[in-house]
Amino acid sequence: MTGNLSGKTALVTGASSGIGRSTALALAGAGARVALVARRADRLRDLADEIEAGGGKALARATDVTDEQDATRAVEDTVGHFGGLDILVNAAGMTQVGKVENADLADWRYVFELNF
Repeated sequence: MTGNLSGKTALVTGASSGIGRSTALALAGAGARVALVARRADRLRDLADEIEAGGGKALARATDVTDEQDATRAVEDTVGHFGGLDILVNAAGMTQVGKVENADLADWRYVFELNF
């Protein structure tokens, strides 16, 4: 793959689905090497295979971005694997459904930590 991002490395959180997955595919299509980060390892591996089948380079790393040490290791692994990091896309996110008065506060804390 060649494009205007050739030689660049991107790390995309939330890459296992939705906006994160689409962004990772677009970055790879533009020539970037892409580190794929999310909790669902199987989906990340499938996406990495898809990118590599198209001629791109991808690193799949199951990561919980709400865990500071795990997130830090994901960045370190990306830099170690690709030799640097140029682009960061934070697409990890979720929401809770239902009324706040019936919500488990631990669930809402997790949503806040993930989204922010």
